[in-house]
Amino acid sequence: MLSIRMMPASNPKLDELLIVSQLAPSHLNEIAKELDLVAIALAALTQLDRAALRQVATDLELDALVSGWLENWPSNRDTHRSHVDVQLLRALVIILHHLAKEHHSLLRRNISYWQKTNQYHQLPLQSPSLADYIGNFITMYQMRFGTDRRESFEALTETALNLLINLLFYSSPNGHQRLWNALLQRAERSARGEASPTDNPTT
Repeated sequence: MLSIRMMPASNPKLDELLIVSQLAPSHLNEIAKELDLVAIALAALTQLDRAALRQVATDLELDALVSGWLENWPSNRDTHRSHVDVQLLRALVIILHHLAKEHHSLLRRNISYWQKTNQYHQLPLQSPSLADYIGNFITMYQMRFGTDRRESFEALTETALNLLINLLFYSSPNGHQRLWNALLQRAERSARGEASPTDNPTT
């Protein structure tokens, strides 16, 4: 079982997230990649750039914890890997939850577009808003993770659309706790060797 402890933090919401103290570096990196996906989806939808993300981090008094991550965003994380620790991951959860909550209406509107395309048996790309979002998502995904990964256009489109649903779920008032707990559950399953290829904390 993973041991947990609480630590003081500058942002009060950080204290609401339990810290897992016995996670291997590989598990921390796995969680970081999941948070990268959430960040890519939000940036693709809202067109937030690094400066805007930095301002949000500053407003939330989390800039000191995420400065290295921001310096490398959104360039290839394997080429410019920042140090990953639990404090960074907690801070990213708070920031991403804040952004999801702030853009709740935009998330709901684009999910409505997706539902309408399904209703009329159309492709999501036939919605201009969804087409822009999917295109932005794939571009940023390839920038962040590299172009040598073999995900198909269809698979990346499905990932992008599913993340809209997940982000709406995590835009609730306690969405930061929901996201954090999901990430920890995945890490605990992975530590026990129970993680499956379809196991995704953002779903």
